[in-house]
Amino acid sequence: MEDCLQNVRPDNYPALACAGYIFGCGDDTLIEAHMFEKFIRCIDQQHDRSPGRQTELAGNSIALLGIADGLKSIETWGQTDSEQLEAAKNQVRELLEHRGEQDMSMRRVRLLASDLLNMQGRFGTSLTQSTDIREAAFDLCLWHGWPDVLRNVEQPNTDQRRELFTALLTEQTPDSGDLLHAVSWLCALEVLSSDFAAMVVPDKHDIVRILASTQGSFKRWRWEERGTRTGTAPTRWVIDKESDVQAFLLAVLYPFFRDQLRDEQYLQGFGLRQGRFDFAITSLGLIIEVKMMRKAGDINKIESEIADDLTLYFNDTSPFTNMIVYIYDDCDKPKSEKYPTICDALKKRSDRIIDVVVIPRPSMIPNRNERR
Repeated sequence: MEDCLQNVRPDNYPALACAGYIFGCGDDTLIEAHMFEKFIRCIDQQHDRSPGRQTELAGNSIALLGIADGLKSIETWGQTDSEQLEAAKNQVRELLEHRGEQDMSMRRVRLLASDLLNMQGRFGTSLTQSTDIREAAFDLCLWHGWPDVLRNVEQPNTDQRRELFTALLTEQTPDSGDLLHAVSWLCALEVLSSDFAAMVVPDKHDIVRILASTQGSFKRWRWEERGTRTGTAPTRWVIDKESDVQAFLLAVLYPFFRDQLRDEQYLQGFGLRQGRFDFAITSLGLIIEVKMMRKAGDINKIESEIADDLTLYFNDTSPFTNMIVYIYDDCDKPKSEKYPTICDALKKRSDRIIDVVVIPRPSMIPNRNERR
């Protein structure tokens, strides 16, 4: 960072852009405060450039994006005078508007730079739908690099992403001198391959998301007051005990893991006690422990059971390394505001507990003493 800013002169704006990119991906706690002020001063120095040089800088979209990225980070960290910061932002806005771009991908860079300077929404609400590989790959690269700014931008649909992925693998690669095209090509491949890999091979944190989303699975849970066909009993998918929850989760997890999924098996151990987990995903070294809460006081019993499970599941010979706790709340008066406290208390038990998921029962299932 210091070297970049030391090299900033009216005729050396690339060093300023480089410093901006470093700010953009850096940590403010690792950057000395005077560097922010120096960055602002270096932007102001660009006023000393000749009109021809000003046009050169205004036409370099990648450099302007780096400078805008640096200003965005400084504003987020609140590490400089607000008036000086606003003056620098106005200066960069003027440069962005000084010259348009015929290259579609570079025009998108300028729109992103504008959004970084708080001119929200200019980039648009979706990534490009272009069939041109270069444009599509570059847009995806921008989305990957600035996910916070572009978090509401819609990505191409599944068919378009598949077509782009196939094209990136089969079309002729960029020429050796076309650095920008090559970088965006590789970045788009990384984004798409990571997405596809996550769908095919979920990791431990994906399992947490899958388990947390089971709440939405209850939207059309069946509990009929009377049968919909003559002579048939009403459909009532009762969840009344821990084994019912396990059966539900087996239906959720089996399509993802098949032979890797083990349910209710004993772990090899010593002495009279052996741990028996509810579910395990062997390829991830992960145990999923299911608990049921029927009244508020049950959480103390659950915490004690989890402490016991940790001792039994994770001895020196265990093939497993982590656990997710799934709690089904069957209380007649659930207190969802206490869920974060419950999760925090259990996670503090051990670093082996990746997360705790608490799910209230479906609203259509009646109170426990009213079930038939």
